[in-house]
Amino acid sequence: MKRLIAWPIVLALGLAGCGDGESGGEGAAKDPFRAVPQKTIIAPVDKAGPRWEVVASFSGTQPATKTVSIAKGAIQWRARWRCESGRLAVSISPAPRTGPARGDSSCPKGGQQSWVVTGRHDVRVNASGRWSMVVEQEVDTALKEAPLASMLSERAKVLARGRFYRIERKGRGSAVLYRLASGRLALRLENFATDANTDLFVWLSESRRPKNTEQSFRSRHIQTARLKSTLGDQNYLLPRRLNPNRIRSIVIWCEPVRIAYTAAALVR
Repeated sequence: MKRLIAWPIVLALGLAGCGDGESGGEGAAKDPFRAVPQKTIIAPVDKAGPRWEVVASFSGTQPATKTVSIAKGAIQWRARWRCESGRLAVSISPAPRTGPARGDSSCPKGGQQSWVVTGRHDVRVNASGRWSMVVEQEVDTALKEAPLASMLSERAKVLARGRFYRIERKGRGSAVLYRLASGRLALRLENFATDANTDLFVWLSESRRPKNTEQSFRSRHIQTARLKSTLGDQNYLLPRRLNPNRIRSIVIWCEPVRIAYTAAALVR
């Protein structure tokens, strides 16, 4: 992994979710080496940072109806669409108590509408040209991704594993580094949990056991993916051509406030 470097991170983000109101002012929020307060947000262990997940997707050139079931505990749900020509009209039944029951737009362009009411709904699309739609729900439940089939192959190999520990925020669970039969590296987080916030990222670090934000930041690393969920089991395919011997720890990093939440030192 000769090219493993600390990539410059330039992200256009709005209001940061992972700052927890502890930034101490705009200047302090940008400083990764400041003293970080030990106060944390106390969140129920069964609640994750809100995330969007796909409920259904469909497309076509003719009118269509899709029945979707929105989870009872969903925070909200939305339909996002794109169309190529003519007009596209969307209707929801039963009519939701929040948000319009109908919407339409001229094409080509995209649109989006959100609702709060959960349960079963019929999403009807009328369009005069090609269109596509994705229905998503926002949830704060634990993510439960099964291991990738390639992780369960007899030709897959566990290269290293480690347990998450606290840096600036609490962390628990394990990180497992795999080499798949294809030669690709993959990472799995199991029984993972950290503070329920958004805008967190997974770093592959050369630090053997980072102890604080400054050490995490100064160590050579790759930001490989946005953290899928602050709670539960999740898989990540890693970039190609990495040297696994130089991935010594996994760091969960909050980019807007620039602090290390939690880390797992990998043992081979």
